[in-house]
Amino acid sequence: MRPVHQNRWAWWCSSYTTCTLSPCNVRGMVTAKTQHNLKNAQEYFEEHLCVGDYYDQGQRVAGEWIGLGAERLGLAGKVRAEDFLRLCENQHPATGEKLTPELKTTRNQNGQKVADRRIFYDFTFSPPKSVSIAGLIGEDERILEAHAHAVKSALREFEAFAATRIRKNGAQNDRLTGNFATARFTHDTSRALDPHLHTHCIVFNATFDPVENRWKALQNYELLRARKFAENVYYHELARELRSFGYQLHNRARGDFQIEGVSEELCDRFSKQHTQVDEALVKLLKEKPELAGGNFQDLREQLATTERTRKQKDLGREELQTLWNAQLTKSERESLDQLRNIPEKALTNEKRISVAEAVQWAEEHLFDRNSVVLECQLWQEALGRARGENFTISELTDFTRQRGYVRDKAHPNQVTLREVLMREWEIVQTAREGVAAMHPLVRNPHPINPKLDDEQQRAIKALLASTNTVSVFRGGAGTGKSFVLNELVGQVQQSGRQVVVLAPQRQQVVEQSPQPRAFRQKSVRHGCRDGIRCSLRQIRQAPMPSTGPTWPGQRSRWQFLE
Repeated sequence: MRPVHQNRWAWWCSSYTTCTLSPCNVRGMVTAKTQHNLKNAQEYFEEHLCVGDYYDQGQRVAGEWIGLGAERLGLAGKVRAEDFLRLCENQHPATGEKLTPELKTTRNQNGQKVADRRIFYDFTFSPPKSVSIAGLIGEDERILEAHAHAVKSALREFEAFAATRIRKNGAQNDRLTGNFATARFTHDTSRALDPHLHTHCIVFNATFDPVENRWKALQNYELLRARKFAENVYYHELARELRSFGYQLHNRARGDFQIEGVSEELCDRFSKQHTQVDEALVKLLKEKPELAGGNFQDLREQLATTERTRKQKDLGREELQTLWNAQLTKSERESLDQLRNIPEKALTNEKRISVAEAVQWAEEHLFDRNSVVLECQLWQEALGRARGENFTISELTDFTRQRGYVRDKAHPNQVTLREVLMREWEIVQTAREGVAAMHPLVRNPHPINPKLDDEQQRAIKALLASTNTVSVFRGGAGTGKSFVLNELVGQVQQSGRQVVVLAPQRQQVVEQSPQPRAFRQKSVRHGCRDGIRCSLRQIRQAPMPSTGPTWPGQRSRWQFLE
C-alpha cells in the first residue's frame, strides 16, 4: 500500500493494476472445466457423456460434431467413440497421426509427476430452471429444439475467439484462428433426477493455424474472456424463441431470466442437487471453520462432484415423467399445460429496445469505468440489456463495427470512443501539470491514529505531505485502504478544510463522508480543472492494460477528496 506520485502517473497506470478483462474476473452460467487426465477423459465419455444421468434401457446419448475445426478434420454428424478417443489421445481421427506438438505433458505436484496436457475443455450451457421445467415436465418439445438452436448459435459466435500461441523467433503472442472441434452432448436431468436441460460442449485442445498451416494447441485466453458473451448469445436466442412460442419472460438481477407462470417454489423443489450441495457446504464449514475464508465457488464445485449420487439404472422416460408428475399438485400440472398451449405469436419489428438503444446503454455502462473495452463486452452487455428482442446477433455485431470506434491494429478486438480518450487525457494532463504545484495537503497534521500499522502510517504521512494536485493511493484488498482514508479525511477536516468525497457507489462515499451528495460524471474532471486538491484512491482495480501510445492513459474507479 503506498501513494504513487504524479510524475509516475503513466507508469503506474500500465504497471500497477489488474486487467478487468482477465479470465480470473470472468463469471457466468456457461461453466467451463478442463480435463487433464487421459484415463478420466475416456471414462467421462463412456460413463457420462454417452449415458447422461440415468440409463434408459441401454439407450445412449448421441453426440454431434460441430465447428469449423471439426469440418477440417472430416468430422460431421454423430460422434463415434473411435474419433472422440483419438482426439483425446491427440491423434488425427482419420489417420491416427499426432495432431498437435506436445510441449509439456506432465508437471510436478507434491514431488510426483501428474498429467498436465489439456485434453479438452467442457463448456456446459444450461437454461434457467423454469425453462427445464416447462420443456421437460411441461412436455413442450419446442423448448428442447430452441435450446439446441441457441447452443449452436452461441458456439458459432464462441468459435471466433479460438486462438493459438505464437512462440517462434522469441515471440510471446497469441493469434486468432477462429476454429475448434467440438462434440456436443445434450442431457436432460441432474444426478438427483430433477429436470435439468443442459448441453456439454467438449472443445478439444486443438486448432488449425492457417498462417503456419498446421494444427496447434488451443489457447483458451480469449475464449474465457468471451464466455459471458457466449452465454448472453445463448440466452438471447433462447429467449427470442420462447417469446415467439407465447411465453412471457422477465429478466432477473443475477443475469438470467425466468418464465412467468413457473413459480420459484416449483424451481426450488426440482433443484435437489443444488440443495444437497448447500447442505453439504454448511456441514463442511461447521467441521472445518478454517475454510470459511476460502473460495466458496471452488468448494461448491468440489462438493458437487463428491455428493453425486450413482446413476439410476433401468429407468425409462415414462418412469421419469411419472416421478416428476408425482411431485406436482393438480393446479401446478394444469398451469404447465396451459403454458404449453398458449398461442404462438410472430416476432414483429416493434422492438421495445432497439439495437442502437442496447449498444448505447452498453457504452454508457462500460465506458463509465474503462477507457478501452473488448468489443465482445459491448455485445455481451447489449444482449443482456435487450434479451429476447427482435434482432439477430449479426445485426448487433454489424452495428458496432459501423459505429466509428477508435481501434488499435495491434489489438483489433478492443475499442474505445474518441470522447472517452479526450476526457481521460484531459484528466491526465491536469494531473501532470499539478506535480509539485501545491502546498502540502496538511502542513501541520495532528498525531496519527496509533491503530494504523507502520505501512499505513507511512502512506498517510506521504499523502498529508504531498504537494501534488492529484495523488494516487493504492493497496491490495484487505490492506485497510478505507481505514487510512478515514484518517486522511479527519486530518484534512481538522485543518479547517472541507472534504468532498466522490466514488462510483454511494456506500463508498458514506463510509468517508457524513453528507453524501450525487455528482455528474464530469464533476471529477471539472473539479481538477477548477483547482480542487485531489487525493485519488483506487476503489477497485479495474483499468485496462496499456495498449501503446494510441491509447493515452488508463482509467479506473476513483475517490476524490477536496
